[in-house]
Amino acid sequence: MNGEVGVRLLTLSDCDYCTWLKSELDSCGISYVDIDANQQSEFSDEIEKKFRTDRYPMVFIEKDREVFIIVPGTKLDTSETLRTFNTIPELIGIIKSYL
Repeated sequence: MNGEVGVRLLTLSDCDYCTWLKSELDSCGISYVDIDANQQSEFSDEIEKKFRTDRYPMVFIEKDREVFIIVPGTKLDTSETLRTFNTIPELIGIIKSYL
């Protein structure tokens, strides 16, 4: 549907930054789907390889039939659809900019 935004997280259960991100999103009332990388290891391995990163959390935002990926670091060139962040507050700001 047009204008609808979906937020998906790829997280690790033992990652303090992942926990912090989910807590902040909950505090802001931002809905998301959380995918535990440990429980979906084949999928997360593919994502790590595709985006050349092994750092978490990773965020996927679906908006207007486009997917925007936000990762803590990558060896790929960033673009309009692939962004990086340095801190969780910065990541929250990026996520809010798509809502």
